[in-house]
Amino acid sequence: MGSNDKQEILEAISLLAQHIQTVADDVHILKGDVQTMKGDILTMKGDIRTMKSSMVTKSYLDDKLADLRGDLVALARKSNTKFAVLVEELVLKGTIKREVADKILALEPFPA
Repeated sequence: MGSNDKQEILEAISLLAQHIQTVADDVHILKGDVQTMKGDILTMKGDIRTMKSSMVTKSYLDDKLADLRGDLVALARKSNTKFAVLVEELVLKGTIKREVADKILALEPFPA
């Protein structure tokens, strides 16, 4: 084996060592990136858990809307009662006729 052959082998080994070092550097960078991604994923999991625990469900929203509807109906009935009393007082004082009062009361959301 001549010195020229040895020189070529040493150059090839040196080039291979450089490539191995480059791959090792790239792997080291990738490890750091993967660690960062793991941390980000753990943070996102925590955020998702928090969102799920405070998220409004359909059944909860349905219940609240039903409660609100009931409250609004009760409020409307109270207003209707007050309005009916007012109309009756106007009839008693002779301000409006009974026929007019009956027409007015028939228009209410909850006719008397």
